Amino acid sequence: MKRISNNYLTTLDINSASDMIRLNEIKDTIRISNRSIFNNRKLRVVRRGRKPIVKTGRYSYDWGGNIVGGIANASKLDVYIYTR
Repeated sequence: MKRISNNYLTTLDINSASDMIRLNEIKDTIRISNRSIFNNRKLRVVRRGRKPIVKTGRYSYDWGGNIVGGIANASKLDVYIYTR
C-alpha cells in the first residue's frame, strides 16, 4: 500500500509484546535525539489507532481520521514522526 505521508514510520500490533518494545525503543531514540544540544530540529512520535476492536456506532473513524474510542479501541497502531 502506497503511503501518502512522508512521516509514516511503521504499523505495530498492539497485542504483540515485541512491537510494544519496538515502540518504546522508537520513543526513547527520539527522546535522546531531542536532548542533544546540537539538534535544532525537535521531533515527536505520534501514534494513530487503526483497525478498531469494537465498532462504536455507525462509523469506525471520525472526520479527522482518528479511530472512534481512541487508542484503547485500536488493534493496530500507525507510528509517525513529525517535526515539532
